[in-house]
Amino acid sequence: MLLPPQALPPPQAPLIAIVGATVIDGTGAPPMADAVVVIRGRHILTVGRRGAIAVPPEARQVQASGKWLVPGLIDMHVHLDEDISPEAYPLFGVTAVRDVGSRLVTLQKLRARAARGEPLPVMYWMGRNIDEGKPSWWGAVAVGAPREVPALIQNMARQGVDGVKLYVRAGPQITRAVIREAHRLGLSVTAHLERTLPSQAVQAGIDNLEHVATLFLEFAPPPSGKQGFGRHFPTDARADLRSPRAQRLIALLRRHQVAVTPTMAVVTLPVEGERMATRLYRGWAEIPEGWRAFWKTRYWDFLTPKGWTARDYRTARQARARYLQMVRLLHRAGVPLVAGTDTPAPWVLPGAGLLLELEWMTRAGMSPAEALQSATGRAAKVLRKEEQVGTVRPGRLANLVLLDADPLQDIRNLRRIHAVFLQGRLLDRDALRQKFLQAKPPPPGA
Repeated sequence: MLLPPQALPPPQAPLIAIVGATVIDGTGAPPMADAVVVIRGRHILTVGRRGAIAVPPEARQVQASGKWLVPGLIDMHVHLDEDISPEAYPLFGVTAVRDVGSRLVTLQKLRARAARGEPLPVMYWMGRNIDEGKPSWWGAVAVGAPREVPALIQNMARQGVDGVKLYVRAGPQITRAVIREAHRLGLSVTAHLERTLPSQAVQAGIDNLEHVATLFLEFAPPPSGKQGFGRHFPTDARADLRSPRAQRLIALLRRHQVAVTPTMAVVTLPVEGERMATRLYRGWAEIPEGWRAFWKTRYWDFLTPKGWTARDYRTARQARARYLQMVRLLHRAGVPLVAGTDTPAPWVLPGAGLLLELEWMTRAGMSPAEALQSATGRAAKVLRKEEQVGTVRPGRLANLVLLDADPLQDIRNLRRIHAVFLQGRLLDRDALRQKFLQAKPPPPGA
C-alpha cells in the first residue's frame, strides 16, 4: 500500500468525558438528553445517560449541559488537489472527507502532515477519475478497452484507495468492467458520467452517483455542440420530472438503493458568484482574501460564467429549481442521499460549504435530522467506513462537534460550534481560523 495510514498522535489527556450534552448520534435514533461520552485516546469508549454509566475519576471533564453533541460531519465530494486550506474542514465541524480524483502524492503529503499532528480531517480517497479513450482532464486516467480495467483497478487497490470513481468519458462497457472488478476487490464505485446513462450504471451495480444534475442526462440530454460551464442548464430547466422516464429512473435508484450526492453547492455558488457567497457566509464564515484571489484566476474559468446574459442567469436558476425538485422526489421515494459539495469549486469554502449544502437539502424537503444523517451515519455507510466514523458510538473515532444550539430545530445551528474534537483531540479553533484566513493561492502554473 502506497498511501500511509491515517493517524494523529495520541491526545495529551488519555481520558476525556463530555458530560451533560444532548447526543444526536448519527444513526437516526432519538436524541439522548443529559448524556455522557467518554473518549479514550482517539476513540469513543462509552456513551450513555448520566447516572447509567460511570465517569472515570481520572477523566478530564468537559461540562456540556445545555449543548448538543453530533458526529463530526463528512463531506462526500471534495478535491484536495485544489484545496489551499484543508485545515478549514474541522474549523467548521467537518472531520472527514472523501476525495474524488486527486493525485496520490497529494494524499500522501496531507496524511503525512496529519501524522505529524496537524489537525486535518480524516481523508478517504477514491483514486484518480477513470475515463475511456483519453483523460478528460489532468485529474483523470483512462483505459482503452474493458480488458485493461482489471490491471488499473488492481493498481489503484495497491495504492490504498477506499473506492473508485468513474468519469465523464467512460462508456457502458468500461462502466460495467470497472464496477465488476472494483466489487471483486471489495471497493465501492461512484461516478460522474456523461457517456453512460444513470440507468445503465445502476443496472451495472453502481453504488453511488455524483451530482443530481447528471441524472437529467437520462431524460434531458444537453444540446449538441454547446460547450462551456452550464451547457446543460437550458434543457434541464425544461425537464419534466413527472415524465415516465424520470419516474422510471427514480424507481430504479430506489429499488437498487443507489446513493446520490446532489452537490447543490456547485450549481449555485459558481453561478451566483462573489456577491451571493459574501452574503451567505456573512456573520459566521469569512472568505479569506487568498481564496477570493484564487477563484478569480484563469484556472477556474471552466466553472465560471463567461459572457452570460441576464437570460442565461435566469435559465441557470430555473435549472437549479429543477435540481431541488429532483432531490425532493428522490428523498420522498426513499433514495439514499449523502452530502457533498465539490469543494473547492468557486465560492465553495472548505467545511463551510457543507453547512450550506445541508441547508439546501432541507429546502428540498429533508428534515434537519435527515440532512444531518446524510453527512454522518448514512455517509459513513456509503463510504463503507461505518465502523470508523459517522456516529457517536463506542469504538468509533472520537470525531465530535459540540454545538450551542439544537441542529434538529434548525440546520443552520450547525454554524454555532462550541468545540470540535478530532480523533479525541480538542482543537484550538482560534488557531485554525487564523491559519484559514492566511490562505495563499498557489503561484501561476503550480
